[in-house]
Amino acid sequence: MIADQYGYAVLPDKAVATPGVEAVLRRRERAGALWSLVALVPQGGLAAVLLPAGGPAGAIGAMLAVTFSATAGLAMLWRRARHRERRILETYGWQVWPCRTGPVKVVSGAGERARGRRWGTENRVTLLQPDGQSHCSFPPPWDGWDGPGHRGPVAGDEMWFAGDTRFGGILAVPGGMPFRYVTRSRPGTREGTPAEDELARRSGLMRG
Repeated sequence: MIADQYGYAVLPDKAVATPGVEAVLRRRERAGALWSLVALVPQGGLAAVLLPAGGPAGAIGAMLAVTFSATAGLAMLWRRARHRERRILETYGWQVWPCRTGPVKVVSGAGERARGRRWGTENRVTLLQPDGQSHCSFPPPWDGWDGPGHRGPVAGDEMWFAGDTRFGGILAVPGGMPFRYVTRSRPGTREGTPAEDELARRSGLMRG
């Protein structure tokens, strides 16, 4: 992996073995399952009862059926996201990257148009090459985070990353928590080694 080529430390164990990480994953998975149960069962049950009735009751049942479908879709996305996190954490060890934080120009749905795209600015964590230049950037591990040394258990200007920087992975403060799934809007153009590609496929970051 590129962290090895840069000479950065890569911790020997899989990231999921970090104390506390498995507990967070299970808590998120349980929360998703509970939320699905509480939200979907009443909606589905009422829709099934009201739809055949026709009239105003049937209209309410139809609305509930639409809400049920939307909620089921969100529940599926949540489940996939948790599965994705787990696969990455079970595949990769933590890579220790130097970083800096600050505004980064990114493609945005609403922003200044230039070169055929709209661009905005986001506060991001930029992982650095050994020469101090940007390697890639990701959103910070938690909302409102303002960079190393300013909040939370962050020691110095470094971050932990599990994954493949061509695609994305799990970004965490040193120690492994808090962590979040991060991804690149466009995959990196660097050609990976066969070993890198195998890990990326195993983790679900790379298709094929």
